[in-house]
Amino acid sequence: MSEMDRREFVKLCAITSMGLVIGVPRTDAAQITEQELHPLIKIGSDGQIIIYAQNPDMGQGVKTSLPMIIAEELDADWASVRVEQAAWDTRLENQFSGGSLSIRLNYTAMRQAGASARTMLIAAAADRLGRPIEELETQQGFVVDRAGGRRLAYAELAEAASILPVPDAPALKDARDFRLVGTSVADVDLEPIIRGQQEYSLDLKLPRMLFAVVKRCPNGDGQPISFDSTDASKIPGVVDFHVLRNTDHGGRIILPNCPNFVSGVAVLATNTWAAMQGAAALQVEWQIPEARDDSDELMQRFEKALDAEGEIVRSDGVAEAGDQEHSIDVTYSLPFLAHMPMEPMNCTANVKGDRAEVWSPTQNPPMAAEAVAKVLNIPQENVTINVLRSGGGFGRRYYADFITDTVLLSRQFGRPVKTVWSREDDVRHGYFRSASVQRVRAKLSAGRISHWHQKVASHPRTIYLEQDGSPAEIGNYEFPAGFVPNLLFDYVAVPARIPLGQWRATTHSSNVFVVSGAIDELAYTANIDPVDFWLGLVGDEQYVQVREDFRFDASRLRHVITTAAERAHWGTPLPAGSGRGISASYNQGIWVAEIAEVTVKNDRLKIDRITCVIDCGLVINPNAAINQVEGGIVDGLAAALYGKITVRNGIVQESNFHDYRFCRINDIPTIDVHFVASIDSPRGLGEGPLPPVAPAITNAIFAATGKRIRELPIRL
Repeated sequence: MSEMDRREFVKLCAITSMGLVIGVPRTDAAQITEQELHPLIKIGSDGQIIIYAQNPDMGQGVKTSLPMIIAEELDADWASVRVEQAAWDTRLENQFSGGSLSIRLNYTAMRQAGASARTMLIAAAADRLGRPIEELETQQGFVVDRAGGRRLAYAELAEAASILPVPDAPALKDARDFRLVGTSVADVDLEPIIRGQQEYSLDLKLPRMLFAVVKRCPNGDGQPISFDSTDASKIPGVVDFHVLRNTDHGGRIILPNCPNFVSGVAVLATNTWAAMQGAAALQVEWQIPEARDDSDELMQRFEKALDAEGEIVRSDGVAEAGDQEHSIDVTYSLPFLAHMPMEPMNCTANVKGDRAEVWSPTQNPPMAAEAVAKVLNIPQENVTINVLRSGGGFGRRYYADFITDTVLLSRQFGRPVKTVWSREDDVRHGYFRSASVQRVRAKLSAGRISHWHQKVASHPRTIYLEQDGSPAEIGNYEFPAGFVPNLLFDYVAVPARIPLGQWRATTHSSNVFVVSGAIDELAYTANIDPVDFWLGLVGDEQYVQVREDFRFDASRLRHVITTAAERAHWGTPLPAGSGRGISASYNQGIWVAEIAEVTVKNDRLKIDRITCVIDCGLVINPNAAINQVEGGIVDGLAAALYGKITVRNGIVQESNFHDYRFCRINDIPTIDVHFVASIDSPRGLGEGPLPPVAPAITNAIFAATGKRIRELPIRL
């Protein structure tokens, strides 16, 4: 969005989320005017339609998919559509990317936006032609008189349409009549990305801008006491220094949802390299907390906590904690995990008086605006958040710590400031996915699970973020609840100082590993083929009541399991040392089954193939959907094979890709993705494919070798 466009956009009058915005005509050198029929829709006099992507794009494709939904209902010719990223706007709801919710929450609103504009254009054409609305229809950017054959382009009608009342409940298309949604469309930024021309936040430059790097305490949340800048000041380009603390004078955390933000000493310079060199040369005296976590010691505390009384999250039937015989009694362990987006945290801000403008690759513009207003003590309406495309996020950019330090520095120095995190800072000072130790005690009766007791001991993110000790993030325990008559799920919270937060399928990435692994163990204990055991567990009923307000569609889980087994040729012979493993789940609102085929030779593991079948409802853009599934599987593969954050004496040991590995090209198996055809409302895809990856692999390892893997990352 150009500077002129952005200023016009924020000046538009506030209305309801589906209301009308009367456009402010803009004339450029070509004398083109644009009319706005909705905060997300403009129509130019040259025939071009500008559709704004409401939610931040970090590679999941919503900058393309959300406008596709609008264009479908608008009945626009996609070739005439230009997509722009929307800035933060209080008139827009659900303007964040997280929890695989961008499409899921906004599908209907995007349809209504396009349908409202289309209805207004038809009304304008009816007035122009003197024809009944019922006799008119739209065809790819035109309103057409069915009887007379006259066609009026949207560009001819936009100005008249923009002053018409907005329909309260515009008629929506039947999903079976979609022409654009459901087809593969290239990412709107594909060409500039391929050419290296895509502008990311790191690329943005403003006049008089300073570059900042914050030197943070190695011991996590340590505070700076003093610093010696003698050596750092000698670095060419270094301009100044500033102490940033994340607590007030009473020692209280300033922002509860960003407890480790702006803690350190900032080095300001005329370029990023000078700021980094200056930070390396800066000598800082730190106030180090007495309590310093050690991840190995913490895992031992988790294991011991399994014998403590837990908080009951769910209890069905008469499941008991430990007084009965168990078909299995097993413990699973999962490590802390980092995010590792390719683009490290960064932000640019310009604060002038009581106004702040931010350019950021944030996942959560509303939270960013709230945090900026709070830390600067200015009205939130005085904050502008320009959302730039992210080079990956995976939950890390959901928080505002990399934004708040930037606005404070801009206010301090009265100039635009870009704060850049090094890769090492990104790894060591992030918000990690929590580690956990989980125990499953389960009993079989006539080849079915009769009792299931799952207990989790973990350092929950709510303890760190909210300081209340609640394990609320566990949420409603939905699977295998409803399929096991006697079930107990409880939780023991173990406090620690390691910062935690969102991660790709935060809790599901742990829980699915444990549940699918334990189900596989029970299948072999019962001497039943794992696929047959899964199908027996799910049963033949369509719906299962898993809680009072939610019926679980078991038929959809059963379908993805059977389809995955067919596509992976389950049951056909494999060479010695090879095996297949299955994992299935309902997570992030979608039904997923994955089958891994592996070979173990000389204690070396090779993942040969992963078959993934997903029921996510209507697929908006199959091209982007496949990318999302493959990306989630590769991310899950990296976590299964390599992912682990180690903390010693309060210091994160990993620092970059050399010691926190990601998958290399030779690690990637053949990936077969299949979507269940559906016109049901679409659901998110960014996270659902990840959790089943690790258990499918470990179950396949058992099939190949007879060795159970209950701890990640995988070690043979």
